[in-house]
Amino acid sequence: MGDRVSLLQRRLGFDPGRIVDTYVSAAPLLRKAPGLCRLGHGAPAAADETAEEMAEAKLSDLIEDMDRARVTASLMTLHEETDEFLRLARRHPGRLFGLAGYDSLSPRPGLERVQALWKDHPGLILGVTTALAGSGQDPRLKAFVPLYEFCAESGLPIQFHGESDADEAAPRPMALAVLARSYPGLKIIGRFHRDWHAEALALLNRFPNLFLQVDGLTLPRLPPTADNRKLLFGSGWRGREAGYFEGVEALRRLPWRPRRNVGWRTAVRVYGSRILGPSARANSQPSPR
Repeated sequence: MGDRVSLLQRRLGFDPGRIVDTYVSAAPLLRKAPGLCRLGHGAPAAADETAEEMAEAKLSDLIEDMDRARVTASLMTLHEETDEFLRLARRHPGRLFGLAGYDSLSPRPGLERVQALWKDHPGLILGVTTALAGSGQDPRLKAFVPLYEFCAESGLPIQFHGESDADEAAPRPMALAVLARSYPGLKIIGRFHRDWHAEALALLNRFPNLFLQVDGLTLPRLPPTADNRKLLFGSGWRGREAGYFEGVEALRRLPWRPRRNVGWRTAVRVYGSRILGPSARANSQPSPR
């Protein structure tokens, strides 16, 4: 009887083990592409030993950690080095997808790299991610308009991150809200760490195309004012760290409805059903808000 109930739950999209990780850091590739530190997609470690372990981490470690944590799929930031990602993505279909990294310090070449990566691998590139490289950069700068127009036309969501894991480095929520209003066809995701940003939470319900990515380490409970249909899970995996597994398990301890929404349903709403694999797509489409 238990097996029948479990099968029915999976067919209805109630699988409690399904998790989509919408942010895997590029830090494991720092040895091959040291310029990624400049782009902010992996804060330098405090200790040399930790930095060395992160630099030596391999993408194959990510697959092994995903298997151990029972993570369905992960979205990884991509910049110059893509060969190993492409090899593993083909070897493990439906497990790895890419976010094209946009260099905000070089807007025009950065956009050209995003466009080329998406054109060459449209089935694997599901969105764009960018870290604002300097305190003077604002996501509303005119230099970024071509990026927003391209992403809106191509259906590519954009993740915005700070320079580091500090809340104060992330773009102000109001700036992202202005973009959400200016580009209603563009899905915008802000990443905020450690603590919940009251301003960001207040804006979620006002803009249907604005979402927040939550850090797995802050998930023992969700703030009561948060609409969990607008929240995505992002582990920030950057090498073999215990925090990765702690974050995934914290997500699994959430009550059933927010666990399902934060764990994968919002990700499907933002990035499409292909992130769940071909066998799960038919019964996994979230209903409109």
